[in-house]
Amino acid sequence: MAKPVQLLVRDTSGSTREVEVDHFPFTIGRQSENDLVLLDSRISRNHARILQDSQGYLIEDMESRHGIYVNGERVTTYRLKGGDQVSLGVADAYTISFVHQDPELPELLEKLEKVGESPAPQLQHLALLLQMAHMMLGAPALEEVLTALVDAALSLTGAERGLLFLRDENGKLQYRLGRAQGGAYLPATPEDYSESIVQRVAETGREVLILQEGTTGRTAQETRTFQGAVRGVVAVPLEKLPVLEMGGETIAGTAPELLGVLYLDSHTRATSLTGLDRQVLQTLAVEGATVIENARLLRLTREQERIQHELSLARTIQQSLLPRRLPTSDYFEVEASSVPSRTVGGDYYDLISLPGGRYGFGVADVSGKGLPAAMMAANLQGAFAAVAAGDLRPGETFQRVNAFLCERTPPEMFATMFYGVLNRDGAFDYVSAGHNPPFLLRRDEVIELREPSNPPMGFFPTAAYEASTIQLAPGDFIVIFSDGLPEALDLNEEFFGEARLKDLLAACPTRTATCISDHALDGVRKFVGSAPASDDLTLVVVHYNPPS
Repeated sequence: MAKPVQLLVRDTSGSTREVEVDHFPFTIGRQSENDLVLLDSRISRNHARILQDSQGYLIEDMESRHGIYVNGERVTTYRLKGGDQVSLGVADAYTISFVHQDPELPELLEKLEKVGESPAPQLQHLALLLQMAHMMLGAPALEEVLTALVDAALSLTGAERGLLFLRDENGKLQYRLGRAQGGAYLPATPEDYSESIVQRVAETGREVLILQEGTTGRTAQETRTFQGAVRGVVAVPLEKLPVLEMGGETIAGTAPELLGVLYLDSHTRATSLTGLDRQVLQTLAVEGATVIENARLLRLTREQERIQHELSLARTIQQSLLPRRLPTSDYFEVEASSVPSRTVGGDYYDLISLPGGRYGFGVADVSGKGLPAAMMAANLQGAFAAVAAGDLRPGETFQRVNAFLCERTPPEMFATMFYGVLNRDGAFDYVSAGHNPPFLLRRDEVIELREPSNPPMGFFPTAAYEASTIQLAPGDFIVIFSDGLPEALDLNEEFFGEARLKDLLAACPTRTATCISDHALDGVRKFVGSAPASDDLTLVVVHYNPPS
């Protein structure tokens, strides 16, 4: 059965994931401690929460910056119903659908199934279809659905035996299961069925109703008289219905796809079996194919849900590796965010506390996307944090981590990284391993921090990494980012570019780390519009602001 309360969360790339609401209050926001973490700088750290009372479920605004909207109207507290659409105050960010299972559907099916007790054939047919619907609602294993299909065919036709053949991945028909009247399973691959009839139905896509001699398999057309026992055979193709697609002024159709063959035979009721109404058989074939296709799609959906669930767990783990809280200091402030283009990504940032009140700020970008990049990013993050905490010189830290990556990762994978250490007196020592040069924002001037040419990590085990130092003045900002920001693409596949980023930074009306971060990310989102995310995006803004 479906879970009683779920949220369907759709991100800006169009991908949807299911989130079970299994406890209350259920919190939503940008901060990692929330039950549902949404990585968008415009969403408040603690944005909303879902509550439960005796009358149902409520969503409540937690004094967020942009508020919450349900079905397009801004609310402070709202009683949720199944199907309600929730947004967190930003039109082009996440959308959330509230899913609450309506208990009336199973009860309705149960009541309608009782109609099957009537002797009318149409109502018996309806009862069988309702049983199928009830079975699909319960989401059973594929084998249960196929067994129910053959049993329904035996009940409708009165045949003694039913065999089901399905196409395998190579397109060949394979015996799947057999059932006898009374619900008994037949041994694997019976030898006395008519293989030629099964093949004929598969090749022509048309049903066969025929009388055969039980021992020789000859038909009445061949002999005109039968010398021994006679059996009636009915075989119907199970085909996926053709699909019509409109394209301009033309209509393109696809041929029916053969899913399998349902074979029924009977010795005691041979004549009546072959005298079945063709409409009954065609209905049986359509319904049988629909059940098989739905079961197949259900299995694929469940597999996709399993994979999505595992990716969601991986995303949760990856997000938990990021700093839980941004550090506070009397001489700097920092704002950081990382948004993967997929469920998980290859970007990360880290903030490392060092002796003497110093702090290290790092942004890394692993080659590739998705799960492989995320695994390497986690590997890199753990190794770099462990080495950097030893308070080595930045160049030596990179050399050690680079040697580790070359030994432990595939040769085709690598990582770019920027890491800088801020001292209380404003000295900023940094190394860039093939990463985008960060920007220094000083008053209204945006300066690109060009550094010595160092290779990305993971290529050359003995590579040396040269460090640079700049002196920050009070009020200066360091803006560190991954290439997902300047290389963000709009619908015309035009890059956002570093020039636009510089203009945004110079024109930011309010000078705090949070405002500069929000201003830059909002500018990228407006530029990209409805285009899907092309790469992971990470941004760290450090404001050097010592006591006067």
